Amino acid sequence: MTTQAFGDSAVPDGAPQDMAPEEWEVRVDLAAAFRLVAHYGWSDFLATHLSARVPGPQDHFLINPFGLLFEEITASCLVKVDPGVPLLGRHVLGRPIRHG
Repeated sequence: MTTQAFGDSAVPDGAPQDMAPEEWEVRVDLAAAFRLVAHYGWSDFLATHLSARVPGPQDHFLINPFGLLFEEITASCLVKVDPGVPLLGRHVLGRPIRHG
């Protein structure tokens, strides 16, 4: 895997330029977890919930976008949530955000 410069660290290929490498790594891992859950047929056993905390001083976490199957989830489509801020509107794919 090649990398690009990001401040004092490196951004893996495919990561947005304005995203910390640590957040991208968590996004890739969480997307892979969703796809593994789908592959092994476990989605009914998890009440359709997986999430991950974004590294850093904020209490942000990542959730899956509403309306996508687990096997469709990618690192770039995961939704970053700040629990201290009400969610309004739609995420990047234009789908509603699930408030549950």
